[in-house]
Amino acid sequence: MKNIGIISNNEKREAIEIAGKIHDYLIKKDRDIRIFFVETDKMPEIFGLPSVSESEFSNKNDVIISIGGDGTFLRASKYSFLKEIPVLGINVGNLGFLTVVDKCNINEALDRLLKNKYKIEKRMLLEGRFFKDDQIIENKKLPYLALNEFAITRSTLGKIIRFEIIVNKISIKKFAADGIIISTPTGSTAYSLSAGGPIVEPKSEVIIITPICPHTLLSRSIILGPDNELEIMVSSRNETDGVSVDGKTIQISIKPDYIFKVKKSRSKLNLITFNKDTFLKVFKEKFIEKI
Repeated sequence: MKNIGIISNNEKREAIEIAGKIHDYLIKKDRDIRIFFVETDKMPEIFGLPSVSESEFSNKNDVIISIGGDGTFLRASKYSFLKEIPVLGINVGNLGFLTVVDKCNINEALDRLLKNKYKIEKRMLLEGRFFKDDQIIENKKLPYLALNEFAITRSTLGKIIRFEIIVNKISIKKFAADGIIISTPTGSTAYSLSAGGPIVEPKSEVIIITPICPHTLLSRSIILGPDNELEIMVSSRNETDGVSVDGKTIQISIKPDYIFKVKKSRSKLNLITFNKDTFLKVFKEKFIEKI
């Protein structure tokens, strides 16, 4: 392990300071390690450290360390997808389903990382794109890979969106709602959960479809196997709707003849962990014991 990338929460001073301490710990003179920061982060500017472009950051690193909460981890993970670079999350947030290392265990975790004494947990990714007449509608602002979820939501108050869910060319459900969430098991504890979706063990491989405030008595989630062909037909009278990928939303105009196709990606997220059943322990701490 020669090259390590660091991403920190730009809005939390504590996370930035911890990132600085991690940098100093990793570059001790007896270690032949290079540290990379991305130029869009505040941390290298605050500490006067060199940074690289986003494309360079994706290509240079052997591992990426995220310092913050799950939101920061999601941002860091975007740089890992194509080359499946392992990502380690250090929790300076609240829930921390993806950030497996607590602040009090940072040095121990870094030592184990450098000695390759860690495990890789494979997480499923989803690939989602809009199509028209079987042709991809390119949109550079909209990522096509998601670790947590894709969501289509209304952007105009008082307006609803009509959806049709098609699986393997069979129309299985039509409904009107404020939106729809297509989630991975990893994302089952995020936006999908707040919309009433199920909690799914994250090492599973399923696709979860959850309506947002549906205008129907039937509001259950639908869980599909990962190899199904999923299409979402969107019929909306709104000029624009919100499409979000892992919490990042852009406004786009969805035409009636657009089809949003979602499938399991061939790429995976390589999540670095040190303990077995990390998810179950966090689930117990954050959900069960606080009830």
